[in-house]
Amino acid sequence: MNLHRQPVAKILLKKYFLFSSIERNRICGHCQLCNQDYKDKAGIFSNFIKHLKRKHLSEYEKTFKKQDEGLLEEEIIECDGRPTTELSTSKFKQAQITLAIAKHLIIKCNLPPNLVENNAFRDFMKECNVKWTPVSAKYLKHDTIARFKEKVIKIIHDTLSAVDHLTLTVDGWTDRKCRSFLGVTCHFINFKMEPESYLIDFVRLKSHSGEYIHQTTESILDRFQIKEKVYKVVTDNAASMIKAYKFGLTIDDEFNDSSREIQLLSKTNEMLNDSYEDFDINNFHFIDIQHSDEDIIDYGHSSDVRLSCFVHTLQLCIRDGLKNASHIPKVLGKCQALAKFSHKSSKMADLLEQLNKNIHKMNLTRWNSEYLLIKSIYSISKNELELITSMMDNPVKFSSNDLTLLEEIIHILEPFYEITVKCQSEAAVTVSLVVPSIVHLISHLHDIKQDISFCSKLVEQLQESIKTRFSGITNRLNLVDVAENDPYGDTLYFMAAVLDPAFKFYWIRDLQLPIHMENRLKQNIIQLIFDEMNKDSKKSKNDLNKVSSSSATITFTATSKVKRRKLFNYDDSNMDDSNESTTLDPTVELNAYLNDP
Repeated sequence: MNLHRQPVAKILLKKYFLFSSIERNRICGHCQLCNQDYKDKAGIFSNFIKHLKRKHLSEYEKTFKKQDEGLLEEEIIECDGRPTTELSTSKFKQAQITLAIAKHLIIKCNLPPNLVENNAFRDFMKECNVKWTPVSAKYLKHDTIARFKEKVIKIIHDTLSAVDHLTLTVDGWTDRKCRSFLGVTCHFINFKMEPESYLIDFVRLKSHSGEYIHQTTESILDRFQIKEKVYKVVTDNAASMIKAYKFGLTIDDEFNDSSREIQLLSKTNEMLNDSYEDFDINNFHFIDIQHSDEDIIDYGHSSDVRLSCFVHTLQLCIRDGLKNASHIPKVLGKCQALAKFSHKSSKMADLLEQLNKNIHKMNLTRWNSEYLLIKSIYSISKNELELITSMMDNPVKFSSNDLTLLEEIIHILEPFYEITVKCQSEAAVTVSLVVPSIVHLISHLHDIKQDISFCSKLVEQLQESIKTRFSGITNRLNLVDVAENDPYGDTLYFMAAVLDPAFKFYWIRDLQLPIHMENRLKQNIIQLIFDEMNKDSKKSKNDLNKVSSSSATITFTATSKVKRRKLFNYDDSNMDDSNESTTLDPTVELNAYLNDP
């Protein structure tokens, strides 16, 4: 038992000793097991612990064997005939400092483990604590951090064992040495109805084939014994990701067979070997998924278990529009050339600092990269922009039409940027944002078209790309049959939107549908919810009036120039012009929910 946890020791020893204070700051303990009295300094319990260990070993092991992972009681030594804790206290402080370095500097601050071998760092630590004994990076990784990892894995495993359903996100990453990695994160709702996420593994990706990704994912899920709990898997639109989960996840009927039990902690240090010494967490970035159109559009007959990453698909829509719209690639090329030069020229960097301006760096692996680049350049006045471009080796010139073009692009892409930021929230459920976001973009592109002079082609390309890449959603909005392989054809998106109190059916108002189409759309979505509720129920329920397939499309009434709507803003003023809900025949709970303002 460690002497640095004296309050804990006193509590544990009370089961065997009756303590009383005596003279000169000492205490007396009467052993209830052998009726012997022992004395020690107030606050020190080493004599009592030693007696328990020597005379009552079984009780000692039962009480103290697993109480502490630090210094053991054997390390308490005798000096001059009396117990002392100087050595144990010193060793304990050393251990605590090492733990603090690993926890706060290496893990939380993402500093490299070899920091502890840096001479300047060691000099700093000597200033803080003269008695501090330096440790090696190898010890820090294979001992201290390994124990942290072991504890975290145990916590994650225990938590996931109590979860019934969860969703996975699978992402590809590379470092600056172009080594590929696969990150698997699980998401679930805890018993407090709060969203939680755990990164359950981050492994080297030696092959980008769909088969290898599938095998790697299943191996990770088997290790945590959660394969049968997976409800959905969210990935990007890469062909390998689509193929990896084309047929879902294979559930092994002999999953619980004792011959195949997985030892969770047997490979704790697998990720901490020498090949990872030069990893820097700041050097990782999301893999740039640049595929041919065939790779991205070929969704195939994906299993219901896989969902596409909404924000990634949205970025593909943006790049479709920028790439195919006339005039825009040329102006965007000027912006890219200016940004590239500004990050290489020290003179231009000094000028930008003097003007208090910044040109965003173009990076295809970063979402909204084009929008942020264009906005940063447009924020510079025309005179200042001419001064900046004149410093280039091959100066580019932005005409008045170019600047107007940039302004229109910003107005067109602004909602895409806002939605992307909104959907990157870590503390909120975002699946319910998908349908309201698409509806908002459809409405936005329709409204802004009449105010555009140069970028009408961009608007058309964005509309077409949304219609293609989100055909499952747009077809359902138009009350058209959704094919099995339509992207975003999962009914989950509509059910999540309606069952989110922030949205319910408010988002339908943005479509400005005729009253009969609005009511039919609402009926259709409610029927989807009923169908999902009744999947596992033997009790039959009366269906609502079936909505026949129709080729009708969403129509808008012509309006004058309108101010752009705020994202997800459904205030009372907007509600006044909306159609009243049709009286339906849902269950009492659903009816009360949908009609509650």
